[in-house]
Amino acid sequence: MRIRKQALVQICKKLYENFLSYSFLGSGNHNVNFRIDTSRKKYVLRIENNPQFKNLRKEYRLLRKIDPDLGPKVYFIDMTHNIIPTDYLVEEYIEGETLSKPDDKFLILFARWLRKLHNHKITSERYSLVKAVKPYIKNVEKNKNVIPKKQSHEIDILIKKVLEFCKKNDVVFANRKTFSLLHGDLSKENIFYNGKEIRLIDWEFSRYGFPEWDLVYLMQSLRLNDKQKELFLKIYKFPKKNRKNLLIISLLNSCGDIGYSVWRLELIRRRKLRANRATIRKRLQQDMITTKKILFALCKDEKIKAGT
Repeated sequence: MRIRKQALVQICKKLYENFLSYSFLGSGNHNVNFRIDTSRKKYVLRIENNPQFKNLRKEYRLLRKIDPDLGPKVYFIDMTHNIIPTDYLVEEYIEGETLSKPDDKFLILFARWLRKLHNHKITSERYSLVKAVKPYIKNVEKNKNVIPKKQSHEIDILIKKVLEFCKKNDVVFANRKTFSLLHGDLSKENIFYNGKEIRLIDWEFSRYGFPEWDLVYLMQSLRLNDKQKELFLKIYKFPKKNRKNLLIISLLNSCGDIGYSVWRLELIRRRKLRANRATIRKRLQQDMITTKKILFALCKDEKIKAGT
């Protein structure tokens, strides 16, 4: 994505700053990011680039609510399209390097950091596993014409087993009265750590939900071993009696991964995404294997048989 210098100058005027230079930071499926250097400080310009995923306004509102030591400070959002023909926001530029390899010191600090984030709560409605998994199922059913019939049949059987499990265990989270603020994308690339402090970027998937979502995502994305998981959950103060809940959330998350992979294959077919089809198909197969393993672990003491 190209951006005109004049647009950057106008954005800096809204910040009461003098524009000096800019550089490309990176892009994802939903946003393009630039660093803007002014005479006083540096900023991040986040530009929405996916009209089907308009989360920038929600991201801005959530970042305004949280403590300044948790995420970047946001300065303003512009949805007028007068300067740039799409929504954009300007936020603080966080100096430092992304996380390389998690050690015990990091896990202890991050467990406390994450618990502090999750203390931001709202009152929730009754949570249903069936209701939670259905959007993932619909996503697969809508786009599965892009995958071979044999694989499509395997996914149908797997989804049927997942739905059976969710129906049988639909009350697991029914008594939860609150949702916590989640980051939603706890990958290494989004975690800045200097040995003493932790800051997170890329809050586009932030939302309110159960803490288990962030916990599962972190442990999976950082590939923590069993010892590291135990340390992290102990410092976070996650009850041992609720460990099964982590596996249930892992199941939902894995189903979401299947839907995401199928959706990406459909975007490639429609020439709306430039990506390696073979790589995504391989990822889809792995998503299915992971889902089967999780379902088997959850169902091994029940009558429901997982997989095919």
